[in-house]
Amino acid sequence: MPPRKTNTRSSSPLYWSAESWAIITLRLFLSLRFIVAGIGKFKGEEGFAFSNYYHGTVPWLMNTFDGVLPRFLIAPYAYMIAYIEIVLGIALLLGVKTKYALALTGLTYVSLAFGQMLLSDYDTVTNIGIHLIITAAALYFVRHNKLEAMR
Repeated sequence: MPPRKTNTRSSSPLYWSAESWAIITLRLFLSLRFIVAGIGKFKGEEGFAFSNYYHGTVPWLMNTFDGVLPRFLIAPYAYMIAYIEIVLGIALLLGVKTKYALALTGLTYVSLAFGQMLLSDYDTVTNIGIHLIITAAALYFVRHNKLEAMR
């Protein structure tokens, strides 16, 4: 009788499939992209501070979209977007509920693109669309995810 095959080789990163490496690299890219974007909203001339976000980024977003969208829709978005980006970025980096984190990342990119569409900034819409395609690819490969903290 031939020896039984074991999964010891497949558990080693050396033997992971291309699909497994694809999801890991896409997750790493998207997580770092969101973390950097979220933290960047707290940066000011004197460094990083909550005041930079609440007195700089939030009012800028409110003024930019004033007259384009109702203020009651702009305010919650402006106050939450940095935190959403950071939390989703960390979730993707750690592999916490990856499928759901990727789905929320995609929806966040759609909301960002929608805002830029309203401002007629089509170059930015295109750039966001590229990130959305990357997110969709990650969702496609999520079933091959080897490094996941929580399913």
